[in-house]
Amino acid sequence: MAEIIALQSDSQNPDAVIKGIAKAIPLKRLAKPEEIGELAVFLGSDESSYIIGTQVVIDGGSTLPETGSVGM
Repeated sequence: MAEIIALQSDSQNPDAVIKGIAKAIPLKRLAKPEEIGELAVFLGSDESSYIIGTQVVIDGGSTLPETGSVGM
């Protein structure tokens, strides 16, 4: 499932729709563009030189197995 990044609401993404999507995410909010960008910068840096052949999921916990409340 593709996640939505928090941007300004507009006619295509009214506040009610955005809030409804956020409620379904365990962290109860959408990703900030900076959060995606920070991972991209890290993966392009020398600090990530040992990370090869993996997928990093940034989804606020949406793909976690159902375990009940995670206390958030």
